[in-house]
Amino acid sequence: MAGVILASMLLAALFLAWLVERMGLPAVVGQIGAGLLLGPAGFHFLNANSITEHWAEIGVLLLMFLAGIESDLGLLKQHFKKSLSVALAGVVTPFTVFYIFGHVLGYGNEQALLWGVLFSATSVSITAQILTEYKQLKSEAGSTILGAAVIDDILAVLMWTIFETSFGVGDNKHLSLPLMIVGMVLYLVGLLFLLNWALPKVLPILSKIPQPGLVLTVVFALILLSAYFAEFVGLSGAIVAFLLGLLFSRMKGRQSIEHGMTLVGNVVFIPIFFVNIGLKVSWDGQGQHIVLIVLMTIFAILTKWLGPVVGARLAGMDKKPAYIVGVGMVSRGEMALVIADLALAAHLLKHDIYAAMVLVILLTTIFTPIVLKPMLKKN
Repeated sequence: MAGVILASMLLAALFLAWLVERMGLPAVVGQIGAGLLLGPAGFHFLNANSITEHWAEIGVLLLMFLAGIESDLGLLKQHFKKSLSVALAGVVTPFTVFYIFGHVLGYGNEQALLWGVLFSATSVSITAQILTEYKQLKSEAGSTILGAAVIDDILAVLMWTIFETSFGVGDNKHLSLPLMIVGMVLYLVGLLFLLNWALPKVLPILSKIPQPGLVLTVVFALILLSAYFAEFVGLSGAIVAFLLGLLFSRMKGRQSIEHGMTLVGNVVFIPIFFVNIGLKVSWDGQGQHIVLIVLMTIFAILTKWLGPVVGARLAGMDKKPAYIVGVGMVSRGEMALVIADLALAAHLLKHDIYAAMVLVILLTTIFTPIVLKPMLKKN
């Protein structure tokens, strides 16, 4: 049964990606569309389940690893101030607007804060895919977006941690906030130190062993294990995968690793990740929330677009790349979905409002590649 599910997802993704590219749209729109057709929003042939979720998790890790290995660490450092300005503006603006919006709708302080935290998150996975497609990862806008997304993700994790610690929810409710932050910092510093020291010594040795695919297998396992332990201490596995990619971008033999991971990712796991996004959409019971969904979608797009644009302009960026940065930061994607899932599990969201929020998150995810592609073509 698992084989049928995965084969259906891959074939549908392949066909619809080809179809939308013929229409002038990014392939990722077709892959998400495949999930919409196969899932509850379409023919109800498939549902997002543990199988698709696990494969999708691997897909986003490989996607972010490839974004990291194709990035220029020097450019990321060069545009750090711009990234910081974009990230801060991109968090403060949606948090403030959705916190006020939650109160306007009559929710209490806890619910309003949850709305603010949830819609402050950014997912750069889809943006990274489009930037890669148009070879813009090393551009001023691309480097700023990737740097801002890393900062934004860390801020989102900290905001959720503060929220669950303050209101006594989640798996980490018995841990103090300072202890959790110390754990995250120690993990990152330890991982980066270990890999910086060990990888340059170990990889040359592995490459001399006459075992086909040995280096790729070790790197693949390293990505999965690093992401697992990152999430164990409360960090985003996707961001850790991106940081690993950055480390490998400076190493000898990176081209063969990048080539192998690109094949594995683009043929199997990355399409599954995007199809799985579409599988999560359901129209059931959403008719009564249509006005709320429209308003949340408008606010979600505008706050993440205009906030980063202002941040980029204040940091000295020209208008054109600043607008590209703004659009690139709109997508909420997996980080917001994770927060929504945690909130649902903690009984902070009702199922109907959760479904509406998931739909809004997915609409912002689809919006980004559709608007970003023509902007990059003109750039």
